[in-house]
Amino acid sequence: MKVSSIALISKEGHGEAREVAKDMAKNLLEESMSVTCFPNLHLKGADHMASLADLNGQKFDLIVTVSGDGTILRVIRALDYSIPFLCVNVGGRGILAEIKPDQTNIAIAKIRTGNFRLEKRIRLLATVESKAELAPSLNEICVSRQSLTRTPTFTIDLGGSVFSQRMDGLMVTTPTGSTGHSYSYGSPFIEGNLNLFLLTPLGSIRGFPKIVRDDSPFRVMANYSLEVIVDGQETTNVEANTYINFKRHEKDAVFVRFDVDSPFRQLRNLGFD
Repeated sequence: MKVSSIALISKEGHGEAREVAKDMAKNLLEESMSVTCFPNLHLKGADHMASLADLNGQKFDLIVTVSGDGTILRVIRALDYSIPFLCVNVGGRGILAEIKPDQTNIAIAKIRTGNFRLEKRIRLLATVESKAELAPSLNEICVSRQSLTRTPTFTIDLGGSVFSQRMDGLMVTTPTGSTGHSYSYGSPFIEGNLNLFLLTPLGSIRGFPKIVRDDSPFRVMANYSLEVIVDGQETTNVEANTYINFKRHEKDAVFVRFDVDSPFRQLRNLGFD
């Protein structure tokens, strides 16, 4: 894979992210690469996008994010096709990041010489009956009750095997998301390059178990109204007795990797050595 056109996305309103991004842009331009920035870095020789939505109107070989995990999730959701990502951690734990700011020059040299590999991660897509598809999720989609005074009965249809359980909600997680929200509920770490989903019940009255299953479609419904929360950032209200359909998104997320440890990198980024 030859890289010549790069989108450089930095965390808005974050001074350190802006400076790291500007230094990277200068180095990339010196390597005769085309650089398009968001937000605008006001850097001679670099173009800029007015919004993240413009990502889908342009073709890039690589997207570089200089941010925390939240910005990475937002940028990936903004895409309806697969472009490789290189994630630089600034301003957070950086669970999803590949490198730190002091490693950017080495990373650029490896990109220029093709000394990297690409790793695919599955994404999750939810569709509410009679509504358009929700934004694709890299981490998880959480389905939870709207009312705090009524516990819904969930119907979980796993492709023919149907279960009815009273509980507060259900979290559907990708392997990438296994170090995110579901991890706080005691869910297991899942090797990042596997093609499966993790279903984590929330507040199940009868202690319904966590389920690890393949990436085939399934659906969920409840007898009370629900909220569907994508990656902890986008919320959609769903009426009672309305199915929410889950399936694997047709386009995987793709990440630039420089070592062979990447399926377990998130575990190390949590502080486990």
